[in-house]
Amino acid sequence: MAFCTIHKNAIEQNYRQMSMLCKKNNAQLNVVSKFCLSNPLVISFLNGIKDCPCTVISDSNMENFARLEESLASRLTKCVIKTRLSDIKKIPSIKKSYRPDRLFVSDMAMLNAIAELPGDMRPEIVLIAETGDLKDGFLLNDIMLISEMLPILNIIGVSANFSCLSGILPDIDTVCKLYETAAFIQKKRSLEKPFLSVGGTVIHGLAGTGSLDGLVQEIRSGEGIFFGYDSSGGTDLAGFSKETISLDGEVLEVAEKDFAIREGHQSGFTATGNISDSNFEKGLRKRAVLDFGILAALQKDLIPADKGVVPVGQTFDFTVVDVTGSARTYAAGETVSFYTNYASASFAMMNRYIPCNLE
Repeated sequence: MAFCTIHKNAIEQNYRQMSMLCKKNNAQLNVVSKFCLSNPLVISFLNGIKDCPCTVISDSNMENFARLEESLASRLTKCVIKTRLSDIKKIPSIKKSYRPDRLFVSDMAMLNAIAELPGDMRPEIVLIAETGDLKDGFLLNDIMLISEMLPILNIIGVSANFSCLSGILPDIDTVCKLYETAAFIQKKRSLEKPFLSVGGTVIHGLAGTGSLDGLVQEIRSGEGIFFGYDSSGGTDLAGFSKETISLDGEVLEVAEKDFAIREGHQSGFTATGNISDSNFEKGLRKRAVLDFGILAALQKDLIPADKGVVPVGQTFDFTVVDVTGSARTYAAGETVSFYTNYASASFAMMNRYIPCNLE
């Protein structure tokens, strides 16, 4: 069957690189683990890295924290970066060790709901700022007003997302305005220090110059750590590994197929509703049929580990590759391996028919 492999040496290399960048800027690293549903194998491994263990994680679904061993969950600061009103209402029913420690919030209704929770169940609150991405977030002026309201809430600072929905990139002027807002909250709330959390991997460029030192207290990163890539610039991160997570599909069939067999037949739409693609190699070609399809990962988001393998097409649960040019002889029961990106790994990790292992 198809399976995912997390290559721990590559992940550790990237994690250490990102940790060094954070240290250069005197900032805490917050590992965004939403793509893998906070997979216990991944989180336990990162938490066990010597000298710089992962202690802060972020997920979009707080239910994923319950996948962790209770002792591990208790050692972590668990953040929900996509907070729903329904999540807040569930908090009293969650075991203490799995409750979120910090919520990223962008609506007054959520703040009011948190205020209604028992005092010992109210998490820290980070107010999300709207900086031009036009997704979630309060305007900076509104954050200042909100910070003076609801004194019973533990509002600790400000967060910003860059290059998420609209592709808006971070700049130092914006970061300075965010820091000023965080400092305003610190003063109004009599906090020990300001707290500004920024993400995601797009912040890597500014962090690399040390420009965030004294301004940013937390850097959130997922794509850089787990894929060595910055999608906002469409570039690989220098010094980071991309061979981090692979998806292997089991070969169901290997056979020579002749394009000529299609001739004389009418061609309609495919099972996925697309027009049939006839741009692949003509003549007699050796093809392998694999046991996963677009419900597990899109072929455009996969890179064959074997350069002689060429993706041909997919249905919902099958992937077909051309192996004519491969030096390897594939057979039924063997596997064809691909390196993943953020999208393909996320799809595969969410598919309950695809197990995951750490190597």
